[in-house]
Amino acid sequence: MRKKLKEQIVQEFPHRCPYCEKTITYEQFNLKAGENEIKCPSCKNKYVKVVAPSFTEGDHGSRSE
Repeated sequence: MRKKLKEQIVQEFPHRCPYCEKTITYEQFNLKAGENEIKCPSCKNKYVKVVAPSFTEGDHGSRSE
């Protein structure tokens, strides 16, 4: 019998630009699993945001459960 894994968020911190430390919301970007190029709206520097595939998305279910 396989055990179903459940994702649990313990604590969440605001996302920040690695250059200017300003808070960034990623809702404005179309993030996909893998590497995503992000341009900070404040300082205009570019950096790479890596998004790992979640156990609760795709073939394994959805977050709305």
